[in-house]
Amino acid sequence: MAFALILAGCGQGDFNYGKVGHLVEGSPIRLDAEYVILNQSQVDCGVQEELWDQPPQLKGVPGEHGLARLTDKGRALKFSDDVIIGEMRYPYIQVRGDFNLQAIDIMSDRDGPEPGTKLVDVKLGVKIDHTCFPNPLPMMGVRKGNFTQDYAPVLLFRFNNGWGFEKFVH
Repeated sequence: MAFALILAGCGQGDFNYGKVGHLVEGSPIRLDAEYVILNQSQVDCGVQEELWDQPPQLKGVPGEHGLARLTDKGRALKFSDDVIIGEMRYPYIQVRGDFNLQAIDIMSDRDGPEPGTKLVDVKLGVKIDHTCFPNPLPMMGVRKGNFTQDYAPVLLFRFNNGWGFEKFVH
């Protein structure tokens, strides 16, 4: 009986929000074409620091959007596409590469699509080593196949001799 209790402590039951935070923040994670949200002061700072060009002045017409063209200095920080302004509530930009992440808010978890997996909704911040970004940039989630600023990313974790992060679910 005691042996069964010891084994139960080593099984899949040790999945918790603290473990999620540790797995997400423990080492850099590869991001491939994920989007992060910027605020206006970060866009302005990026222009001053020559990370991207000055965006066009938008006239506030519904549906109007513009681009701030990425420069080589911006690419060196692993930004991979132009800043998009006016298409969504906040400006955003794509990132690619290995990044340190911060779990800002672990919102919920549920059983995954296969035994021994969990899906977790987590507000994540992507750490960019530059003075324009003193705080991690919020990562956009995906809803019905489209990136959105209104939903948190969904992460898939798998148990294989311990829990590990597997991938972002899109």
